[in-house]
Amino acid sequence: MAGKRIEKSWTWNLKASRGALWPLLSDTERMNEALRLPRYRLRETIDGDGLHRRYGEYDDQGSLIRWEEPPFEWAEEHWWRWDRLYETGPLERARGTLVLEPGAKGGTTASYTLSMEPRSTAGSIFARTGHLRDAGRAFERLLKLVDAHARKPQGDFYSNLAATRAPSSRRRSAAFQVPADVAPADKVLARQLLDWLAVAFASDLREIRPKRIARALGIGLGEAHTALLVGTDIGALEQRFRLICGACRAVVREAGVPRDLPGSAGCPRCGVEAVVDYARSVEVVFTPHTAIREPSLMVSCASGPGVFPRIAFQQILDPHERRELSTTLPKGGHAVRTADGQTQLDFDAPGGEGALVRVGEDWIEIPETGESLVLENHGERVQTVIIERADWPLESTSLAEWMTYQRCREATAAGTLDLAEPQDAGTLSLVIICARGQDEAGACRRIALAYDGAIVEDTGAGTLLVFQHPAKAVRAMDAALQTLPAARIGADYGSLRLVEGGGYTGQVRDRVGDLAGLAQEGVPNLSAPFQAALRG
Repeated sequence: MAGKRIEKSWTWNLKASRGALWPLLSDTERMNEALRLPRYRLRETIDGDGLHRRYGEYDDQGSLIRWEEPPFEWAEEHWWRWDRLYETGPLERARGTLVLEPGAKGGTTASYTLSMEPRSTAGSIFARTGHLRDAGRAFERLLKLVDAHARKPQGDFYSNLAATRAPSSRRRSAAFQVPADVAPADKVLARQLLDWLAVAFASDLREIRPKRIARALGIGLGEAHTALLVGTDIGALEQRFRLICGACRAVVREAGVPRDLPGSAGCPRCGVEAVVDYARSVEVVFTPHTAIREPSLMVSCASGPGVFPRIAFQQILDPHERRELSTTLPKGGHAVRTADGQTQLDFDAPGGEGALVRVGEDWIEIPETGESLVLENHGERVQTVIIERADWPLESTSLAEWMTYQRCREATAAGTLDLAEPQDAGTLSLVIICARGQDEAGACRRIALAYDGAIVEDTGAGTLLVFQHPAKAVRAMDAALQTLPAARIGADYGSLRLVEGGGYTGQVRDRVGDLAGLAQEGVPNLSAPFQAALRG
């Protein structure tokens, strides 16, 4: 009986679409924590061939369970699979596969398969005496909750679940009080943040991001940034700036202020050189102060699709293997690379088409497109092939984006930035409001705070504001005309660079003043690029 694979499958008909379910079911670390699976210590190495290997271990009632964890495999919105090759314990191997297929009436048919290969008779007993059945039942309970949330989202699913599971003593904890001198509006946000910190899953505290906080607390993104800054001011949080590898998204370096990051450094995971770019490789995150929650190095999942949100496809191919995936590539810039980071090919996908991707020992090519995605390994060793989007992950906040919020800009002293050379600021909206003698500065600051923008400078021709999104800029201009009906306003949109003092340079910066100067009183003068971005 020992050594014989034991397998069990389940199938469910869900009402939500694959697109709505995937963000929740691909977030495997939070999902594993919700399933109350054991957290484990992670060890990562690079072997002689430059391949990255992961090993996990945890204590199970006095016995050390240790395994090698090959890379996850997944195809975005379709399937994922994990594997464990055990060195100790009752099993030799375990594997789990989730497949999502289109279902009736826009829903989804979800199938989950768990398999185990026992090491001994004791392992067979372990697998056959309810472990698989209990794991399936736990997954089913969570899947039903996920399906309900995906059809009618309310806040952040895993944050909501964590709050309901936290011990009442921890929910009522008031060990860390909001200081009395905090402004009333900020005090409300600080209390919400502290309540969340007390009950959040441990995996949520490793890197706290503004966008997730906005969902978790049910507040706007500008308020989320304010909450995190207030949390830092009162000593509940620590702000960190991370240099992120552009190839594998690993953390290369971390510092308390941006200027302490090296201009470039080799990635410890894949070896690719990461270069500081405020719009593409420097991320703003927060971690709890130890007075709030003790940090833990243990993880619930080290390599699932939720850990690498830019990656659409990650597949492990044997030598000379050909694999066809019944999927296409979304429109936009992509990169295909191998997991060792030594080979990469950038390309643009037109959308709605597949492609033939060939990978060798030190080369990659895409000779043709097609109706599906086909991967071929022409090398003599196993290759992990990765296809990822070129854009910045939606959940992350770059330092360049951080500087487009009023409170964030005020909290980031110019001396903490390294702007000896101009830094890429991304594609932004600039607005100039000119209403001399009508409390222009005060009105513009209130508008910036209300509509997630920031005042950059007084140009002499008016007050210059920056916004991450054109729609927010339009709302801000409408609000400005309510307060300053005779104002002259110009707006432009395009690529910019941050310069010394936190200002901007670029054609957009040069044009926006002229747009305001030519504007009629009370009628914003919008450039063609701004109007196009607004329509898009």
